[in-house]
Amino acid sequence: MVLIDCVKEFGDDYTVCRAPVGDKHILLQDGVLPSMAYMELMAQGIGAFAGIEALKAGEPVRLGFLLGTRKLDLFADSVPVGTELEVRAHVSIQDLGGMGVFDCELRWTDAPEDVKHLLPPDGLLAKASLNVYSPKDGQII
Repeated sequence: MVLIDCVKEFGDDYTVCRAPVGDKHILLQDGVLPSMAYMELMAQGIGAFAGIEALKAGEPVRLGFLLGTRKLDLFADSVPVGTELEVRAHVSIQDLGGMGVFDCELRWTDAPEDVKHLLPPDGLLAKASLNVYSPKDGQII
């Protein structure tokens, strides 16, 4: 299940991805994307970062796991169809064993005019620190 459709920016310690909410989005409930999907979107932004890093190093893209979150703040219950989302993931801590912590934000960047008033005016939908693990050589602890 891929929820982001492109990487807009990439740097040594961050990535910015785009994630549109279309009418066929797999996680839609009653015509809106519920806040329960926000953490998955942020995790996929981390996955995009890890995948690009692996390809840059000439390594295969590895499986990754979302272990948990700290400091999860939600600022909207849902997002309507037609909204463009932006996922920002920034490395906080990353070790050679595959463990990492990323500071993430999910923002809306565009939405249909008739629903913009339902969304946070500053664009911030959620922020969190996500704990992730990507095992080396296919080994899972």
